Order: sequence, then C-alpha cells, then structure tokens
Amino acid sequence: TKVPGVPLAYNAANKTVFLYIVSLSSGNPFNFNGTSDGQLKIYIPAGWHVYVVYTNQESIPHNFNIIANDTPTPNNANVLADGKFILNVGTTSTSYETVGIASGQSASGLSPAIPAGYYWFACGIAGHAEAGMWGVLISSTSVTTPYYVTSS
Repeated sequence: TKVPGVPLAYNAANKTVFLYIVSLSSGNPFNFNGTSDGQLKIYIPAGWHVYVVYTNQESIPHNFNIIANDTPTPNNANVLADGKFILNVGTTSTSYETVGIASGQSASGLSPAIPAGYYWFACGIAGHAEAGMWGVLISSTSVTTPYYVTSS
C-alpha cells in the first residue's frame, strides 16, 4: 500500500522506526529537518519504538526529546511543564534545559514502545520549543507503515 507521505526506514521484525533528524544551519535556527512550529509530522504504528539519530548543524547547542504532551503546542520555556519525557537524545531528563549537543555533533537513542497517541518532539533547551523547535509524532493503530509529512 502507498503511504500518504514520505516513507521512513523501519524494521518490522523488532517494530522500530529509524528517524534521522538534523537541525540545519540555514533558515530558522530553531528547526528539525528545516521545519519549525509543528510542520514536521511523523506517523508510526502504535506500540513501535523510535530510534533517533539527531545531528546538530546549528552554531548553538540543541537536543531532541519526545514528549507525552498535554497541550497541543509547546507554550512554556520548560517543555516538561507541558508533559513528560518518552525519550531524551543529546541530553538527560535533568539537564535538558541547558545541555545539548554542539555544532557538528550527533547523538542517538532508542525510545520505549510508544502507545497510540499524539506526542511532540522538541528541543528541550529553555525557550527553543516556544521559538518553533518542535514537531508532531502520531502513534496510531491505523498506521501500518511509518511515514512523515511536512506542511508549510
């Protein structure tokens, strides 16, 4: 079946989706793969894991976190005010507001199985998500093949 967006790499045997995320050095400095403010939407089958490889090309430190959110968009300088962490990449659950990876560095991490629901991924450094550095992760029982879409 044709997916409604761009297919993502995955391993069905161990239910893992592979995400390659880059903060590009051009355009908005608060971006994931060149998108900001929820433009990047990733769809995965419910109960699957996400293996993230995050690369920062920006001149300032950034990190990547998947958050079980309770607001539709990040609206606090502290991303944990709006939910709880599922995954931290390039930081920890206690240093996320100040610690990220430097320009040119990469970090990776594997999430636990992600139940059906609507999540964000965001940079946890204070104020970065509010400045637009976030996207959407949808885990759904109706998705059989992982894919992403971008909107302007």
